Amino acid sequence: MVVNRILEWYRTGINPQDRLPFLATYLGHRDINSTLVYITVTQDLLHYANERFRMVGAPCLSMEREVQT
Repeated sequence: MVVNRILEWYRTGINPQDRLPFLATYLGHRDINSTLVYITVTQDLLHYANERFRMVGAPCLSMEREVQT
């Protein structure tokens, strides 16, 4: 259920990291660490996380190189 919810967030363009506290509350967990146990890395989840990194994180890495040169 947790992985499916995260996948649906990715598919709809929602940043899962912003929503994890809500998911933890829904599941009755005191904090996010208890919820992380239920996140299994699947091929689909890895794909979406990788795509999000390419869009958000990767440009930051190239900007850092430009600043240093």
